[in-house]
Amino acid sequence: MPGARGRERPRDPEPASRRRFARVRPDRHALRRERDQGAVTETAALVASLRRAGLLGSVPPVLPAFTGLTTDSRSAGPGVLFVAVRGSRSDGHRFVADAVARGAAGLVVERPVEAPAPQIVVHDGRRAALALARAWYDDPAAAMTLVGITGTNGKTTTTGLVRHLLNTDGATGSIGTLGAFDGAGNAVPSTAGSLTTPGPVDLQATFAALRDGGVHRVAMETSSHSLEQGRLDGLVFEAAVFTNLTRDHLDYHGTMEEYRVAKLKLLDLTARDAVLAVNADDPAWAGIPPTSGTVRYGFRPDADLRAVDLALGPAGSGFRLEGRFGIRDASLPLPGEFNVANALAAAACALGFGRSLADVAERLAGAPQVPGRMERIVSAPFVVLRDYAHTPDALERALEALRPATPGRLIVLFGCGGDRDRGKRPEMARIAARLADLTVVTSDNPRTEDPEAIIDEIVAGLPRGAPSLRLADRRTAIGAALEAARPGDTVLLAGKGHETYQVVGHEYLPFDEREIVAELTGGRGQGAGGRDAVE
Repeated sequence: MPGARGRERPRDPEPASRRRFARVRPDRHALRRERDQGAVTETAALVASLRRAGLLGSVPPVLPAFTGLTTDSRSAGPGVLFVAVRGSRSDGHRFVADAVARGAAGLVVERPVEAPAPQIVVHDGRRAALALARAWYDDPAAAMTLVGITGTNGKTTTTGLVRHLLNTDGATGSIGTLGAFDGAGNAVPSTAGSLTTPGPVDLQATFAALRDGGVHRVAMETSSHSLEQGRLDGLVFEAAVFTNLTRDHLDYHGTMEEYRVAKLKLLDLTARDAVLAVNADDPAWAGIPPTSGTVRYGFRPDADLRAVDLALGPAGSGFRLEGRFGIRDASLPLPGEFNVANALAAAACALGFGRSLADVAERLAGAPQVPGRMERIVSAPFVVLRDYAHTPDALERALEALRPATPGRLIVLFGCGGDRDRGKRPEMARIAARLADLTVVTSDNPRTEDPEAIIDEIVAGLPRGAPSLRLADRRTAIGAALEAARPGDTVLLAGKGHETYQVVGHEYLPFDEREIVAELTGGRGQGAGGRDAVE
């Protein structure tokens, strides 16, 4: 574990009384912030933030006052400063002309470009966007207690559980795959799109909205991409939670070791006395040096916090918490051993912050249900669930949890995302064939790949004679899976989870599996407003 990291801050302050919050709605397009003297930001202050960060190259003789900040040319408009950021898949400099055409008042670029707009030249566009956003929103995270959750699987569930366990005062928010939520559970609108961890401007805007809503503690998912790309630089985390490390994103990181190293960069952003909740069952984290704030959790007998005597059921689990914090019986309204592991991760974090084991156990019993995470959308005559499982490990865990709870046959439907790790495709097919009675192979988010070519690579992993169906159209495939189901069966729709779209080419097409299943089953499910979802 590296030495001193970041500034010292008081540990998790508790307000004297429970607060109520109003829903905050930041501008969706230019991320503008109203100020007491109007909506005009002092340009000199923005330039000064770049100079302090050592990023400033040159500035034009005259700069207008800016009223907005964005890294998305589609959000540019009169008064807006457009920051060109080079990403892993595209370069913001390609969209300078679009930003200017939409009325951008100025540009932040890494190299001078041909455009009729004032240009600030910087050494690093991404870091410049972060510095500008922090200045623009008055560094909203500086006064917050931040908890970062990283790992391959379980981040979303664990983030929700951390928020639930720490939110005894209504002042804990969250940021992640499902969006951002304030202390009252209201969604905070964001332009972050489908990113697990928002980009620098969107992230600071989200922090500002949470701050203005009374939040002073935030649990957030920290993806390997965000850590590798420096989107979180400048933040100081009072706690870091490490869930597990299994195959994913190798199209980006190349090797499992590089993927692991990217995850471990969260350590460089933690405070000196940070709480570290580390999965003792995963050898990937064995090299994290123990500190006074480390809590090792898992099923190992030597873990600081462990779960024993598990009683796993279709609607949840019972178990006993043991370790250096004491002994307590607990229950969790989420199925599967993997969700017990997620609960242990969140509990380890809460205990590290000084919460009692009794309080943690009591709150776990009332844990919230999260959309798209083992979410039951039909209960009879057969069960239909949707889950975000899109990695080999996640699919295996989901099927292993459902197998003993299914009196009839287990049917799984899944595909694999296009323009992503191709090596996992046949592996997921082998897992499905081993654990399910019928495998339906279909499309996920094909993006720019040919859906049939993706399916070819998936079915190459199916053993000869394995019961299976191949249908590229996901809606048709869902219909076939439901048609095959009989009373007592379980149908798992894997891969998309909470998503309400399908990415085909570069388009996001409406695709909500809850609505599709309700239509195909004549509304037999719980419905869009149902509370039978479990994460």
